[in-house]
Amino acid sequence: MNAPARASLLASLALAAAAASPGASLAIDPAAGTGGAAFMRLGMGSARAMALGRSFVAAAEGTDALIWNPAGLGLTQQREMGYSYLRYIQDVDAPLYMAYAHPLGRTVWGANLAYMSLEGFDARDSQGLPLSDQDIRVQNGFATLSMARSFWYEKVFLGLSVKGVHEDNDGSRRDTMVGDFGVILKPGNNVSFGFATQNFGASQSQVGRVTRIGAAGRVVELLQLSLEVAKPSDNNSKVGLGAEFTLPEDFLEVGQVTLRAGFQSVDQHGAVSVEERHFLHPLVGAEGLTFGIGIYSSQAFGYGISFDYAMVSMGTLGTVDQLSLKMRF
Repeated sequence: MNAPARASLLASLALAAAAASPGASLAIDPAAGTGGAAFMRLGMGSARAMALGRSFVAAAEGTDALIWNPAGLGLTQQREMGYSYLRYIQDVDAPLYMAYAHPLGRTVWGANLAYMSLEGFDARDSQGLPLSDQDIRVQNGFATLSMARSFWYEKVFLGLSVKGVHEDNDGSRRDTMVGDFGVILKPGNNVSFGFATQNFGASQSQVGRVTRIGAAGRVVELLQLSLEVAKPSDNNSKVGLGAEFTLPEDFLEVGQVTLRAGFQSVDQHGAVSVEERHFLHPLVGAEGLTFGIGIYSSQAFGYGISFDYAMVSMGTLGTVDQLSLKMRF
């Protein structure tokens, strides 16, 4: 990495670290809770992004980019299919997420589909009394069509997505069309800067918007650092920091292994009680810490196969787990 690029990356990391400090925390945003389709911000689609503390707007590529920054779709070199499973807190899970990317020269097309169904809620009336005789069910999902293209000798990538969002909260149905736009700048091989604005074109009550900005770069050959500042339209800014270290290929025979860790600033959910702590508490008990692993092999049945896992600590609420499986051909 050249000196100007290294200076820019380190300066961005310092700013993100300062924003994440306790002294920089802000009061609850007055718009909190007013954004619709909040399920879209659970983090479906990419275990790698979750393991990096959601600091992915500048590092997005392949089918992972469909969720985080459509411009990253333009970095796709091969056709790619992906599946992801997200186990969220409080028995909430998203078992269906499928994505596909198809390069055509400098232009890459992509699409995804996500669906989640929840039931068995603790329903209550306006007075807070349980409604045991009601079967409450929620069915949510979205589908995306994206296009990205590279410019100026693959130093600039632009991406655009159109999404159809379906939200059904116990019979209260809403179908909305929104768009995403993203940019990735790669002034050198080892550093990139990203920007994305997501879910524009609808009212706040229909789908909450998110604006992301960040940077990513390799400080040494096998270590990449990333950062992101995300501003939801109905909450305060969130900061994500991530690092991934790729084990030297000399140690392996069949593939590539990457270890990941990160931090994301989250709303406080309370500390885990002393009685419920176990020997892994320093890792899984500290709210906002993220961990993950990625395994890739180019020799699996003649295809490139990758497996990614992420774990995110949510304090007293437990942990979030995500699995992603991708095939390149």
